[in-house]
Amino acid sequence: MESEISIVVVCLIGSFATFFSGFGLGTILLPVFSLYFPIELAILATAIVHFANNVLKMSLMSKHLDFSLFKRFGVPALIGAILGASLLLWVGNAGIFYSSPIWEGKDISYVSFFIGVLMLIFVVFEWKSIRFPFSNSRYFLPLGGLLSGFFGGFSGHQGALRSAILSKVTIDKQLFVATSVLISLCIDVSRISIYSTTTDWKELNFSFLFLGAISAFLGSILGKRYLNKVSYGFIKWMVALFLSGMSVLILLGGI
Repeated sequence: MESEISIVVVCLIGSFATFFSGFGLGTILLPVFSLYFPIELAILATAIVHFANNVLKMSLMSKHLDFSLFKRFGVPALIGAILGASLLLWVGNAGIFYSSPIWEGKDISYVSFFIGVLMLIFVVFEWKSIRFPFSNSRYFLPLGGLLSGFFGGFSGHQGALRSAILSKVTIDKQLFVATSVLISLCIDVSRISIYSTTTDWKELNFSFLFLGAISAFLGSILGKRYLNKVSYGFIKWMVALFLSGMSVLILLGGI
């Protein structure tokens, strides 16, 4: 029961946070699912819940879309996601990277190592609110989309980079959120289709996925309602601290 409660709480808070930053659910949920699944399955489980949540968010925000931005940023992101997800499958076959220096007998795979390192890198993005001042350039947006999609496909960490790249794009807040959701949804579809080619679906606990999806739905509904009323500052600090701790545990073999 404790496992189910933790997933419900994390999905609810993470989904709520995504409405104010463009990232949060996948970033928070990945280390939580890694407590219950091997890291490759945790990435897939996170992608499934993320996809389901994006479907709902898209239904809530579908009237607010900037298709010009989607074409310039979203299409390259989709290509990048395919490349990133394909690379993840290749790295997943690379085996063990090193043994834990703390937990005897616990080995850290190449996938776990890269995921742990990427989590720490994106904590910096979140903590420091890194932005790219030249991101409004029409020449940079496609490259930014490709990079964002690549990391989204590889580890699911797409939102922080996407927000940083799009920081200087002059666009209404509603349009930004809706277009980001559409881009994220496309990335989810591409990476799930690639992940699933090597997955034994029997290994997934679908009750966890169902609870996560329902909780994320509720978080999205609350986020839509309070979109213009909530400050993201406190959430940013809490997510950064949480991710720092979880990434260290993954790198040390504690997860």
